[in-house]
Amino acid sequence: MEFRVLIYSQDAQLFLLLQHVLATEGFVASLAGGALVSNDPVQAVVIDGSAARLDLYPFRANHPQVSFILLSNQPAAPRKFGNAIADADLVLTRPFDPSRLIQFLRRLRAEALVTKRGIRSVETLLRFADLEMNPTTVKVRRNGHEVPLTALQFRLLRHLLKDPEVVQSRETLIAACWSREAEVEPRTVDIHMGHIRRALKRFGPDLIRTVRSHGYALAAEASFDDPPLA
Repeated sequence: MEFRVLIYSQDAQLFLLLQHVLATEGFVASLAGGALVSNDPVQAVVIDGSAARLDLYPFRANHPQVSFILLSNQPAAPRKFGNAIADADLVLTRPFDPSRLIQFLRRLRAEALVTKRGIRSVETLLRFADLEMNPTTVKVRRNGHEVPLTALQFRLLRHLLKDPEVVQSRETLIAACWSREAEVEPRTVDIHMGHIRRALKRFGPDLIRTVRSHGYALAAEASFDDPPLA
């Protein structure tokens, strides 16, 4: 299976370096021609933090199966990227360690291969109240309406649906839904839960319960035990 990676950068030297590094591991890398995504199917997009201003969330919504990796020029989130760091699957601070990028892409390729070969057993539908998730088709429906979620948001909601009334801490959600290589702040979980909350509320009452100093759970009539964090 060919694993394609799109590189969004205006730095030709950076692109050639990444292309060479990825090629040694069997990944096919191409340069984004002015667009963040291409007509050809890609499994991951690497975004150069020195590139033009981007709002990553709309791309994630339109391409939920694509993983996004952000190369940041500063330890803190670059202002011009807004919530891009929160919406990225992996953030690497430059000068970045190529091995972390390779490890992350290897895991993605292994997961894609397992899914394509049908090795992974078919998961049963997950339901709570009027919410239904199909892990096999990666679809979420509420009140008969399809709920658009990114791949990361899907994983977060799936983790809650597996045991809906148990409060999941932010640390537990990070461990379950992000790669081991990712450096994720607890506040990032809050941002993504906010996206999920808004997506679900388009078709019914709030289902996400926020628990003070603990984390998140699902409830048919959700309420905040703490001022809203997301």
